[in-house]
Amino acid sequence: MDEDRLLVERCLQGDEGAFAELFRRHEASAVRLAYALVGDRSAAEDVKQDAFLRTFRSLDRLHADAPFSGWLSQNLVWAARTLQRRGHWRHEVVGVGELHADARADFERQELRATLVGALQSLPLPAREVLALRYYFDLPEAEIARIVGCRPGTVKSRLSRALRALAISPAITGLKETSDVR
Repeated sequence: MDEDRLLVERCLQGDEGAFAELFRRHEASAVRLAYALVGDRSAAEDVKQDAFLRTFRSLDRLHADAPFSGWLSQNLVWAARTLQRRGHWRHEVVGVGELHADARADFERQELRATLVGALQSLPLPAREVLALRYYFDLPEAEIARIVGCRPGTVKSRLSRALRALAISPAITGLKETSDVR
């Protein structure tokens, strides 16, 4: 039995410390997925909190052969969908602000990341979901289908359409042009 499964069993027996350990182990990846889905740090934190709460409340429904991370990912997707339906997030704008001289490389990486997230945000949520689950978490299409509640063929078509849309996105085209100039 893996360590997450043991922690889940302890949670089901009333050990709150076990859930705190699950939270600690999965918090960073949860925030990354939430941010990929909603494109705003504050909203991503809200999605993460909501997803962990949903996960905790529904642990008794987690199948014995299902990984905790998949259950959490499914709850992150649902929390992001709920937030989108309610319209409670804004898209983050990253500005230069004041930079130290040695922070230029860090800023360029942040700027690239913000550009990519901005391009992702131009896609509909179902496309962002499958892209984030496939390329952020390297999940197979069958697992993604289970998480988002559709068929594997639907995941394939969403991935294909999303990648085509990203390829022609003005943000990505601008990145290509900038890298060609250097």
